[in-house]
Amino acid sequence: MFKIGEFSKISQVSVKTLRYYDQLNLLKPDHIDQFTGYRYFSADQMFQLHRILAFKELGFSLDQIRQMLGEQIPLEQIRGMFRIKKNEIQTNLDREAAKLARITERLCFIEKEGKDLTSQDVILKEVESQLIVSCRQRMPFTQIPSLFKQLDHFIGSAGGASQTQMVIWHGCEECEEDMDIEVARLLTHPIQAQPPYTVQRLPEAPMMATLIHHCSTISRCTASTELAMWIEKNGYRMKEDEPRREVCLPHKKFADPNSYVAELQIAVERA
Repeated sequence: MFKIGEFSKISQVSVKTLRYYDQLNLLKPDHIDQFTGYRYFSADQMFQLHRILAFKELGFSLDQIRQMLGEQIPLEQIRGMFRIKKNEIQTNLDREAAKLARITERLCFIEKEGKDLTSQDVILKEVESQLIVSCRQRMPFTQIPSLFKQLDHFIGSAGGASQTQMVIWHGCEECEEDMDIEVARLLTHPIQAQPPYTVQRLPEAPMMATLIHHCSTISRCTASTELAMWIEKNGYRMKEDEPRREVCLPHKKFADPNSYVAELQIAVERA
């Protein structure tokens, strides 16, 4: 038997923590002297304490740990708790990865601030009328890949062939987290439309300001800001009621599956 102070030194866990675990019925002393009130712990309890500390490092709350160490809790329930914790950690990792990507892009933009975009960066060109099949929804932009999968499934069932991907960004004054987004594929020939999918012709654009950029599906891109700066500086303005278009371009696969290369297109006219 070890007094609480001795057990604290051996385990490298403070006396205050051991007393707190006792109050929570998480780690009770093996023996309490009825005359002195001294708490005594056995060497076997070191294993239980190590298990508590290991679960705590994994992110479980003390209440959850108490449940898992209970003798009556089924093994399957413990597995379920670990699966839930695993999903929580994965969600946090994905969220932090998205933040890291946004920070990286913001750093790139900060480095570009104050530097003029050259005429080689932005190209003015005419875009012909294009036949597309599309689906328009209000959603977070991170859902674009999922919506493309649904669109491609529809195209295949309708007997069409998947061509170039395009995202049409509609303005949405009332949107907050969700955005008014239309995902589309170019078509070589018409197919039968079926809600929520539509087949339509995009109007020709006599003058498009275009910029090829590298971006990600999980973070906001600065290409629109860069193109807007060029439009303003060079004496143009955006045409009203003409949404931005973003045409995905063929490229070698990136290590990051969320990365892509696209041509941003904004219809403009002389200011």
